[in-house]
Amino acid sequence: MFFRPKANLSDAEKSRIEFCLQQIAECVGFERLLRPVVSRKAIFDAYELERNPQQVVALVGEHLRHDVNGIQVRVALPQAQSTGGGCCGGGSCDGPSGLAGRYEPSGRCIMLDQKLDSDPAMGIATLINGVVCDLLSQHNFAGAHLPEQVDLAVVGMGLGVIRNGISLVAKHPVYWDSTQWDVFPRPFLDGKSLAYANAIAAWSRDDAAPKWSNDLPSDLRRPMRKSLKFLLKTNDSFFQPRDKQALLAQSQSEWWKLAADSSTSNQVIALRHLKSDGKLDDRQASLLLDRLHSSNVAITLNAIAAIERLAIQQPAICSESMVHELRSLTDHRDDAVRAKAMCVLAKLGGLDEATVETAATMLETNRKHVVFAGLYALSTQDSVPDEVLPALDRCFAGVLRACDYEFIDLISAAYRRLLDDPQSHFEELFQSSPEHLPIALEALQRVAESPVPLRRGA
Repeated sequence: MFFRPKANLSDAEKSRIEFCLQQIAECVGFERLLRPVVSRKAIFDAYELERNPQQVVALVGEHLRHDVNGIQVRVALPQAQSTGGGCCGGGSCDGPSGLAGRYEPSGRCIMLDQKLDSDPAMGIATLINGVVCDLLSQHNFAGAHLPEQVDLAVVGMGLGVIRNGISLVAKHPVYWDSTQWDVFPRPFLDGKSLAYANAIAAWSRDDAAPKWSNDLPSDLRRPMRKSLKFLLKTNDSFFQPRDKQALLAQSQSEWWKLAADSSTSNQVIALRHLKSDGKLDDRQASLLLDRLHSSNVAITLNAIAAIERLAIQQPAICSESMVHELRSLTDHRDDAVRAKAMCVLAKLGGLDEATVETAATMLETNRKHVVFAGLYALSTQDSVPDEVLPALDRCFAGVLRACDYEFIDLISAAYRRLLDDPQSHFEELFQSSPEHLPIALEALQRVAESPVPLRRGA
């Protein structure tokens, strides 16, 4: 039996990493992401020669063909990570710690929180990140202050051998909607993403058996090699640096063409870039419907997101056949697809009685993104079947009993639209648990009568 090789992470995350690498390459030049990978020995030898941070900075600058003469290295007392402005140590890190310092773009200064001798690997990784961040800043790269994107640049430019041995992310955040690539702030690369970035680095250099991969920690080496095998076999990557082709500013006709490509990554990324100034032609409408039927969850999710975006721009784009298909997807086996389809239907005013009842059943699950989708859909309705209200009551009571207040305003918004006298309903609902009544009444006063906006992370 033939088994198709797979990457070590999901198609959604895979395509997002490839897109970011393409952004970096188009900003600083493809040749910088095709330079040979610098070995661990070469980097440590440069430091051991004089045990001077500037030696490492000079080595990295020479590798990148980047002028580092204006970069200063200073040792300062440890400081809390900033939430913006600085690079290389700024942003958010959902892990045990960040790097041992930060890059300050205003003065082109790498601030170390410790002397290099106290932890050479951590210090050298910080210096490398700082120089790469300086390169990105000098080229006005928009993501130069984001740790994850700097990490990708470090690995992509062949400088990740030290960073690979340092765990900076304990657990990668899980977002309710995998199509939301721009949810901020993102942390440093987690293990899975770091393994895939290294696989891309080897594949980009046409290196099927990179010697430097032997220095990878065992928990990165195996998934890296799995993804490298996938890439060598399929070439399924939006990022194709050897072609040195700028893709981000291509025309809409080219994006639509790419959305019909056989590559999963190309389809996902193209779907995110589709626009329309008017009604879709038959070919475009057929393509979107076909992508809704895809067996690949990432393609289906991004097709739903594309229809939402296009229909908000031009309401006439969303045909009855698209609405029908979105309704059928609310019963999809994948929870993310169900939730996404329900939210988009609600935003586009496409709910019918059957999907409203489906929304009510979503309130009974233990998956927050599915519950949110059901609540959001109900909060857009002016009336619902009689059997829906008890499900809403159970959900509200459960939220309050569990002291889980994340959805309380959304539920209250639904009650305000559905009931003429929600306060009396609350008083009756919580007569056996009066301690919850003040919280419910306060929320009722707080929410507006219009639906609570769908937040970016949902």
